[in-house]
Amino acid sequence: MEKIELQPGHFSLPVKANLVIQHCKVAAEEICSHSDDYGGIPEFVPADGLTAWQLLNSVVRQSLPGRELNFCEWGSGTGLVTLLASLTGMSATGIEIDEDLIDLSRDVSRQFSVPASFVHGSIYPKDNQNPLLDYNDVDLFFAYPWPSQIVKMIDLFKQVAAPGAIFVCYHGGRNYRVLQR
Repeated sequence: MEKIELQPGHFSLPVKANLVIQHCKVAAEEICSHSDDYGGIPEFVPADGLTAWQLLNSVVRQSLPGRELNFCEWGSGTGLVTLLASLTGMSATGIEIDEDLIDLSRDVSRQFSVPASFVHGSIYPKDNQNPLLDYNDVDLFFAYPWPSQIVKMIDLFKQVAAPGAIFVCYHGGRNYRVLQR
């Protein structure tokens, strides 16, 4: 496992990406203001869309250039980062345990015509009867874990990712860690 020192770039935000970010921001604010009514999602904290856009583009251009990429977001929430990954040209899948958020993500994907897949279930293979996704095919993983989940997700990445795969562990604001297997 190797830590990647990313040189964050500045990448222009296409109109569609900005619309997706704004739509997901409004949805996230609604969820946060009614978390008990919205599927009981405690402590829901959405990723910052502009930071995610810059991170995704920086990782792709610096560490995975010139390839068709498969992306997987662990805990995709409103679908924001998965949709942004698709808009960068990746084949993007989000995995989310909350069914209401899966429905929301799929609706946003349809509304903005962004091709992305959203799968309901746990990111941990042992929790599923059938595999949700072949993690060996994923080039870039992304997660915005709660602090108590960070070590467990890094361990999962070590166990399931193919050699050369990258994990972006977002910690909020402009804080993140990029690891390569």
